[in-house]
Amino acid sequence: MTEADTNLRDRVLDRADDLRDVLHVLLGQANRRQLWLVFMEESGRIGDPIMPMADYPADPHEETEADDLGVVDQGHLLMHRIGMLREATGNASVVLVWERVAPNVLDGQDRAWASAMADEAAALGVPLRAQFLLHNRGLRQLHPDDYM
Repeated sequence: MTEADTNLRDRVLDRADDLRDVLHVLLGQANRRQLWLVFMEESGRIGDPIMPMADYPADPHEETEADDLGVVDQGHLLMHRIGMLREATGNASVVLVWERVAPNVLDGQDRAWASAMADEAAALGVPLRAQFLLHNRGLRQLHPDDYM
């Protein structure tokens, strides 16, 4: 991490536009299909860790079995694990950044994942601050109207 990145992470990001701008500088442009987990501190600063996650399943509604949860949807399992990471790291909330090499247009898979994560965060009590799409030309915030 560069000194400039450290300075960006020291900024309090109260507004969605400020968060978007800092994430854009930190993450740049899309170069693969992956999900970024960005944790936020209570103070409104970006917390640790910032984690990329490749190879998440195509369908959030596909069932899977977990030793501790039994048979659940992939989306439920992922948000459950994100919630555990948030608690373990002492962060206040999470931001999801869906990275994929494509234009700034949501496809069915994008919508399904964004919707599932919003639903599962609400059901599990995981504070989901925002979701973004990192695409070929930049970063855009996703709103419920985009995926519901």
